[in-house]
Amino acid sequence: MAITITQVDVWTALVHGLISFLSPCALPLLPSFIALLLYDKGKSAFLRIVGFFLGLSGTFSALGALSGSLGSFLDKNLLRYVSGTLIIAMGVLFLLQVQLFKPRAVKLNKFTAGGLLSGIGLGLGVGMVWIPCASPVLASILAIAATKGTALRGAILLFIYSLGISIPFLTIGGVVSKLLTKVSFGTPLWERILKYGTSALLFLIGFLIISGKAFV
Repeated sequence: MAITITQVDVWTALVHGLISFLSPCALPLLPSFIALLLYDKGKSAFLRIVGFFLGLSGTFSALGALSGSLGSFLDKNLLRYVSGTLIIAMGVLFLLQVQLFKPRAVKLNKFTAGGLLSGIGLGLGVGMVWIPCASPVLASILAIAATKGTALRGAILLFIYSLGISIPFLTIGGVVSKLLTKVSFGTPLWERILKYGTSALLFLIGFLIISGKAFV
């Protein structure tokens, strides 16, 4: 079976992941997540990081597969209008800073030791935290995944999305969290840029899908 994931799809998914990484409600938790991830050293630490990536990417890939599967049952034209409209609505919600789900406390202290399996559990837990934090952005990429029409394409798209979260998380997560969560008066400039820029991006993607010029 041919798999058609274009460069536009790849970059769109990566950008969605990066935006999710920068979610204001998730950033303050980064130091704790990173401390748990790097609790051990040596081989155990390496396996833990691998497990974390598998857990995090598995969480979102499963959502992508589900979304792609659902999209396969809908008429292409109907799916185009529904997905585009949904993404535009998500842009409005992101602009208004509305979360579709309220973050729930996830007890991750049970993953303070161990290798691969512990890392997988930590990755799954962190994924559960990011879902409500980035819900409008996540809903947008899931809508795009639905237009792909197959579970495999949807899973691949959301796997790429997970890279947009995990790559900065595993490389510069600690530095970014310290820089962006410093005490300041009013809404930080980076947060305003993220809000307006992301909303504009979601509006554009929604209109492109409705017009049939992209992602379908």
